[in-house]
Amino acid sequence: MSAQSGGKVSESTVYDMINKATNKEKYSLAWPKTTKERIKYIFLIPLTHTQALTIPYPGKGNESYYPLTLTLAITWIWFYTYLICWFTFSVSVALGISFSVIPMFLYPFGISFRDLKKFTDFKLATKKLKEDLPD
Repeated sequence: MSAQSGGKVSESTVYDMINKATNKEKYSLAWPKTTKERIKYIFLIPLTHTQALTIPYPGKGNESYYPLTLTLAITWIWFYTYLICWFTFSVSVALGISFSVIPMFLYPFGISFRDLKKFTDFKLATKKLKEDLPD
């Protein structure tokens, strides 16, 4: 960092650097190249393709679609939440256990995986930020 600027970088510059570091490539529905990626792709087709077909992309040239995109994304989140709650209820009834057992013991694992991904993205962004800062 330069001594003249007092070592400060504007917020917009930091945001742009973090955005570039974490969003290097746009998500694609193209057929993957490796076998591992193909298996994951086939497993996720019900989620990815239904969302790609039902939620318009509000990117460049389609900025006016953002209200529809937001509404449909919230609808999908609601639907997935409903499925998770229904799953919890059904499994709890089938196993004869209290309804709070599954959320207390199973769901924290999913949350920890999500947090691990966020931590990895943060490390990547800060590493890229340090590389891109002027001397």
